[in-house]
Formats: sequence, C-alpha cells, structure tokens
Amino acid sequence: MVSRVLRLGSVSVLLLVLFLVVPVRSETTGTTLVRGLATAVLLGAAITVLLWQLRLTAEDQDRRVDGLVASLVLVVVTFALGFYALEVHRPGEVAGLDTRVDALYFTCSTMLTIGYGDVHAAGQTARVLVLVQMVVDIVFVATAGSLLTGRMRRRAQSRARRAGESS
Repeated sequence: MVSRVLRLGSVSVLLLVLFLVVPVRSETTGTTLVRGLATAVLLGAAITVLLWQLRLTAEDQDRRVDGLVASLVLVVVTFALGFYALEVHRPGEVAGLDTRVDALYFTCSTMLTIGYGDVHAAGQTARVLVLVQMVVDIVFVATAGSLLTGRMRRRAQSRARRAGESS
C-alpha cells in the first residue's frame, strides 16, 4: 500500500515539476537551454514511471484505479500547459489567466465543473480547448465510475464467497 502511494505521489510530483519547467515563453538562450534539458530529463522519467504504472495496472485489476489517478494527473497537467501556452502566445484567449498556477486553477475548476468565472475562455481557440477538455473529463468520470463499481462488485463477491466457504 505504501509503495502504491509513493509511486502515485512520485508520478504526480514528476508531472507537476515537468509542467513548471517546460519552456513556453521566449527567454534568454541559457535559460531556455537549461529548461529544455530539464524538460527532456523529466519527460523521460515521467514516461518511464507512467509506463511502469500502466504495466502494473494491466497485471493487477485492483491497480486500475492507480492508473486512472496517474492518467488524471497527466490530463490536468497537459490541459493546464495547453491553456498557459495559448495565453502566452495569443493573449486574451483566456481572460484572467496570467501564470501557470492560474492555468492549473482554471483546468481544475473546469474539470470539477465549478467555474467561478474569474478565469474564463474568451477567445474561440480557448473555447474549443475547453470543449475538448470537457469531453475528456466526461470520459474520465465514466471510466472512474466503471472501475470503482467493478472493484466494489469484485470485493463484495469475494466476501460472499469467503462467507459461503466458512459456513
């Protein structure tokens, strides 16, 4: 159990750090080079850990939730980076989005359908990206529901079998 939590925590931290170092703005050559190298190293580590997580998920049905959590973090970070890059290169597309934290905030509030309105898609490209995120979010909710109910069903059946065997 502890190793599962550590592995999921490691994946999440790797993806968040990757999100923070990916060069998006035009910066000085030295900074871009360092951030580019850090991105390449972190991306390689993240891909390795994600593939390892997916292999474990395929081998053990009880670990499918782990794969879902890792994938969810990947989706959040990917959309947040997309919104941030869009706003950097096409200012005004996402009103109120100025920083990477704003991008994470907007992505999570969209995913959770909270939508406070302080950060919102103003341009057509941003609205299309929000629509794509909404579709992906629906797929994740359906998958999560299916995985969790399947897991609960298997556990209930296992308990019923054990109760039947002990009677």
